[in-house]
Amino acid sequence: MPPKEKKSAKADDKKPEKPVGWNFDPAEAAILLLIFITLATTLVPSIWRFATSGEISFFGVKLSSIFHFLKAHIFFLKTFAYMVAGIAAVGTFVFTKKGDAIWRVEKARLYPTKVETSEATNIPERNPTAEKWQEIVAKSEAAEESNWRLAIIEADIILDSLLEKLNLPGQGIGEKLKAVEPSDFLTLDQAWEAHKARNAIAHQGGDFLLNQREVRRIISLYEEVFKEFHLI
Repeated sequence: MPPKEKKSAKADDKKPEKPVGWNFDPAEAAILLLIFITLATTLVPSIWRFATSGEISFFGVKLSSIFHFLKAHIFFLKTFAYMVAGIAAVGTFVFTKKGDAIWRVEKARLYPTKVETSEATNIPERNPTAEKWQEIVAKSEAAEESNWRLAIIEADIILDSLLEKLNLPGQGIGEKLKAVEPSDFLTLDQAWEAHKARNAIAHQGGDFLLNQREVRRIISLYEEVFKEFHLI
């Protein structure tokens, strides 16, 4: 746990906060009393008129007249309510469709698509990333530990390139991953875990112990990310 920060002298000199409860200073009590008197003078006459005549009125308008007005115009009010509900339903449907179309266009623009084939030859276009990935996998399967570390570092370079294509804000991979919308990046946790392993290798060097089983696990994390975005 991080060490607790020492309280400054200025913080110690602060007055204790006012306890929560029904403790009011004179100004607050006066304001509450004024509000109570205002409400009482407004409601008491209405209550008295109701007690004496059976009729409630507000600012000279009787409640019964409002009821009779609504009853007399019930058909118009129902029709108006149905029209408003219908317009709201149609508007919701239209704007939902438009929002979905905008989201699809933006996602298609930001996120890479599957490797397309050449229309003339019907042969898949060359995928340099997939070729590089095969080299990385081969290094992760090698016997030398230096190749394991190199495989993870090179895989992280591909991750950086992917985040650049997504036009995410930030300087490094960490800042870009923080800006990711999780619903648009289903393998975000795998990307974070793999990148943290790469940072440990870069910062700790030989002090960061590796075995081939752990290397394969880290490489598989990168693989899940790259497959989500059809890079390999």
